[in-house]
Amino acid sequence: MANGYETARNDAMASETCCSEDACSHIDVGFWFKGFLDGMAVLDEPQRERLFRSCARTCLAQGTMAMYGELFEQARGDLDEFFRLVRDIPGVSARIERPGHAWCLIFETCSCPLHGAGYVDDPALCGCSRQSVTLAMHELWPDERFTVHLVQTVLRGDPVCELAIDRLT
Repeated sequence: MANGYETARNDAMASETCCSEDACSHIDVGFWFKGFLDGMAVLDEPQRERLFRSCARTCLAQGTMAMYGELFEQARGDLDEFFRLVRDIPGVSARIERPGHAWCLIFETCSCPLHGAGYVDDPALCGCSRQSVTLAMHELWPDERFTVHLVQTVLRGDPVCELAIDRLT
């Protein structure tokens, strides 16, 4: 009797088009993310932070960092002005909690493309968004130190995604 692997392999080999793009377009890769999140759940906090930092760099490189860079230039490096300009981005708002020291960045919806594509609904992935904002802040203001905390996330059932940003220096 064939095991599950042998059965799947035999079925794939029997199909002449198994490796064609059209034949595989029906495969839902969402299953992979479940395994990824299960594996991530057993990592300790520093390991998760390193993993999310890597994911955040990749996500920022898709255009978000360039957008933040343009706002930085328009604001001439002024943090409060930067967050005032963020308010012009559709679906995004910001609050200046303490001028020059603390801000909140608010997204009306989850902006994660993995969630948008229907692959992930796990709030654990919000750690990537936190890292994304952290990396962007450090990239734009390399002589400053910041902390970023998740206050609310859509994936936890909150109405918005809100990140609190504090300047340490």
